[in-house]
Amino acid sequence: MQDKFYADKRDLVKWAVLHRLAETYQAQRILQLAFYRPSEFAKIIIDGVEYDIPKEVRSHFRDIRTVEKIKSKIQVTVFYELFYNRNSYLEAVKKFLSKFQEERCVVFLDPDTGLEPREPNLTHVLESEAKAIWESIKVGDVYVFYQHQTNMAGQPWIEPKRRQLEEALRLPEQSIKIAQGPQIAHDVAFFYKQKP
Repeated sequence: MQDKFYADKRDLVKWAVLHRLAETYQAQRILQLAFYRPSEFAKIIIDGVEYDIPKEVRSHFRDIRTVEKIKSKIQVTVFYELFYNRNSYLEAVKKFLSKFQEERCVVFLDPDTGLEPREPNLTHVLESEAKAIWESIKVGDVYVFYQHQTNMAGQPWIEPKRRQLEEALRLPEQSIKIAQGPQIAHDVAFFYKQKP
């Protein structure tokens, strides 16, 4: 996830889904694995002069850790280590997850785009990474995966991506559930499964 995407309409759906899932599954904490990469912001122009966006304005509107301050009985912890090296990031995620053994968690994988296509880049989670994180969470935790619309030609995209994730996690067909907010953000879906 990049700063520039924080606090848009998709985040409204995202955090509503996560909080409802935490309530439904009686989780005490949401762990956001942000796959964080800082954004470069364009400058503003005032009377022909370029200025940077002030740091305090950026941090108010675009700091992904702001969600940790949400007033709720459900705690939110953001794993915001920089995501540039896949291997070291995955090892750091596993270490981070191991710190939350005493409470049920919603473990949320939040890449920019979703599960890998044929030619993945840092906006995607690889199938092997999705599986390694699934294997690292404890029984009772709820695994949630962000998926952005993949096909702009009007073809179905939710079911193929759900099936791809089920295959990556070695789960039976139709075992992963779907959450959405189509009236708010029609181009995102959340795949989720409680670990048995």
